[in-house]
Amino acid sequence: MSKNMWNYLIVNENPKPADVIIVLVGDTGRIQEGVRLYQLGYANKILITAVGAGMIAEQAQSLGVARDDIIWEEKAWTTFGEAKYSSEVMGANGFRSAIVVTSPYHTRRASIIFGQLFKGWNITICSVPYDSSAPSNWWKNPQTATAVISEYLKLGLHYLLPKWV
Repeated sequence: MSKNMWNYLIVNENPKPADVIIVLVGDTGRIQEGVRLYQLGYANKILITAVGAGMIAEQAQSLGVARDDIIWEEKAWTTFGEAKYSSEVMGANGFRSAIVVTSPYHTRRASIIFGQLFKGWNITICSVPYDSSAPSNWWKNPQTATAVISEYLKLGLHYLLPKWV
């Protein structure tokens, strides 16, 4: 049962070349994974989205991303907002494809929301790497257990109040 709860939340697609890598601000490891994909050549631009994105953009620079390759927006407070404002940035820049990077437990909801708002665009959802024991042991770590349970609540809220979560 608990392994299935973890596995349901995971949408981890193989990265493929895209116009931009969208890093959702919020949890550790996200910017590092976005930078890794950038350095592997999957995209020439990184879009960092959500409140605090400017600070994360500085971190991306310190990890080796050229300043001219970083775009950020700081209006989003929710995953819906991140998708909405990212789609505006993509449209303004003529981007048609993106890799969305987020935490493993957040990938299902991100996939649903970005899928709804990015119709006609090529979107790939990539998870931050996680410990292979996580599916069997996520509930033993209080921080991970809280994140997983919270994500199920947010999934439910997304269906009730889609623009708020």
